[in-house]
Amino acid sequence: MAHELNDADEQILNLLASGRNLPQNLATKTGYSRQYVQNRLQMLKAADLVDNLGGGLYEITDDGRHRIDASSSQLDVDELRDAVTDARDAYESVNGDGVEDALDRMERLLAE
Repeated sequence: MAHELNDADEQILNLLASGRNLPQNLATKTGYSRQYVQNRLQMLKAADLVDNLGGGLYEITDDGRHRIDASSSQLDVDELRDAVTDARDAYESVNGDGVEDALDRMERLLAE
């Protein structure tokens, strides 16, 4: 079973995607305690999403990058779902301009 990412995990992975880092720095940037970040890093390491390079330095793995990319893709699906809802609402109210705007928004989201 895949490791379920919480908000802290996602923040840590996103920071590590920008480069290697230490737990204390990650704690400062996320607002979590150093101990909590250290615990999350151990869980992420067990899930093969980060590597400990020694000296407390961590980096994201390819699997970790894929996980945050998948999380980002899910956000796009949610946006598209919202756009479809907007289009349906506009259609039901028989507002032609609203339908056109909602369809334009869906088209832009699909092009990204």
